[in-house]
Amino acid sequence: MTLRTSLRSLTLSLLLISNNVAAQLPQATKESDEEKAKARKELERKALVLLEETLQGVQALKLPENRAAIRVQAADLLWARDEKRARSLFRDAAADVATARGADSTGRDHAGWMLTQLRAQLLNTAASRDPQLALELLRDSRPQAEEGAAPATDADPDTELRLEQSIVAQAAASDPKALLRLAEETLDKGVTFGVLGVLDKLRRKDAEAATKLAGKIVGKLRGQSLSGGREAFSVAVSLLGLVLLPQTASRSLGGAPPPTTRPAEKPKPLVMEESDVRELADLVSVAALRDSSAMGAYGLMFALRPLLPELEKRVPARAAQVRAKLAETDKALDPRARVWMQFESVMNKPPEAILEEAAKAPAEMRGEFYSAAALKYMNAGEVERARQVAAEHLRGEQREQVLAYVERAEVARAVEKGSTDEAKAVVARIQSKERRAGAMAEVAVALALKGDRKAASQLLEEARGLVDRQPDNERETEALFEVARGYALVEPARTFEMIDPLIDHANDLLTAAALLEKFGRGGGIFRKGEMVISLGLGELGGAYARYVKALAELARVDFERTKATADRFNRDEARLMARLVIALSILSDRLGDTVPPAPGYAVGGGIVIRH
Repeated sequence: MTLRTSLRSLTLSLLLISNNVAAQLPQATKESDEEKAKARKELERKALVLLEETLQGVQALKLPENRAAIRVQAADLLWARDEKRARSLFRDAAADVATARGADSTGRDHAGWMLTQLRAQLLNTAASRDPQLALELLRDSRPQAEEGAAPATDADPDTELRLEQSIVAQAAASDPKALLRLAEETLDKGVTFGVLGVLDKLRRKDAEAATKLAGKIVGKLRGQSLSGGREAFSVAVSLLGLVLLPQTASRSLGGAPPPTTRPAEKPKPLVMEESDVRELADLVSVAALRDSSAMGAYGLMFALRPLLPELEKRVPARAAQVRAKLAETDKALDPRARVWMQFESVMNKPPEAILEEAAKAPAEMRGEFYSAAALKYMNAGEVERARQVAAEHLRGEQREQVLAYVERAEVARAVEKGSTDEAKAVVARIQSKERRAGAMAEVAVALALKGDRKAASQLLEEARGLVDRQPDNERETEALFEVARGYALVEPARTFEMIDPLIDHANDLLTAAALLEKFGRGGGIFRKGEMVISLGLGELGGAYARYVKALAELARVDFERTKATADRFNRDEARLMARLVIALSILSDRLGDTVPPAPGYAVGGGIVIRH
């Protein structure tokens, strides 16, 4: 396990309990509503004290980006309780970001990328509370370049506009007309992916305003070049795709199985004028045909390939030209590059067709096709066929990853059906001891929720015997986390016992990383003698979000023990981060909310055309 991966996992080891488990932690005694309210109030009081202590500790941090990361989270937590203080913290965080960006004005290395992400996190968090404040912070957090210094030559000129349009997308939720006015003002400056977020917001609030904005976007695209791989072209193709292929579902080749208990959202459709659709189709076709840059030689037209059948209905002459040029450039491509470029279209096919394509693909690329086929079989419920494809055609880490996906999905489905016997049978077939331990923990959780704590405890004991107390790689760490979360339902004290060694291990790794940094080999984990924590905190709104609610339940069981666990981190910055996580888990008023997409990602779904 790499040093960076170890630290990311272990310094966030307090976040290892699943929220669906924690929500039903056993209570020793029945409490009245009055007693529950009193206990909740006292827990919030302790969390607020802890948050205040954390903010005081922030002042001693060296890196302004670390101070900003914690202040952003604290401001969000305090907004509903002390808005004036929260606004001040947001402004302090913006000043910290500006200071950090001014000290690294090139933005060309990993540190510059992290600052860009942190600034986006600051602005999006503030925008979710008050978009007007976020627009002010957009200005305040710009780097203060030294007098006479030239801007970075590789800086993205659309960054500020992209952020502004992303913020506008969160504005005026109760006043679509005001949102449309703000969006039209930003369109005067250009088009970025952020405007698609605005369009999606309007689509949900005011169909007529959304149609008007879609026409304005087409009009703006008409007046600027779409060639050369610019973002405007990608926005145009995304919008056109949403119009012409509204039923195309997003695809994923990894991660957890899609949820089956929540019905898919059916948003209001966006109605677009047919004349706007035809003009948009013509604009992107012309741009793809004219472009002669390295990217445009194939990339722009490849983006249009899935749209060709629909383009032929609306701009048949242009579509014929695009198809001809695609055929011409297909011939010029290296055979392996051609397969990669066509991989996306292959993924639309049934798994049997993907297997046929895999047999024709270059040897070094077949694994991608076989993985995709196996996952398609799995998602279609053909578990044995998925396992067979992975076992027969994949090797090494790729094989392990696909089998792990299949096993997790199979166990999850058995548990969801309430069949613990079926889940146990699946577990018994798992060969990897780490994956078997994790699956056992999942079944144990199901047993505990059904009231059979004795059977759950026995299964967890067996699972614990399969995992090392000091994990050496990511798989072992994940298995240990899964077993620990199982104990949260059965015996929370055992969860703490399993966390403590992980934090000791994290302390050793942090010491080693700090030493390596002195010799220029720290890998970006440390800077100026301090661990960079900003991205770790950002993950609280992403991959780790599902764990945070559960930490509140552990704190409810034993707040002082939870706090003491956080304080086991030797370094101030790691300890402050862990304390903030505890406060976040108790004080946040929107845990479980969907995190808004970052600027640069398109939105979609449900668009129809008005003739």
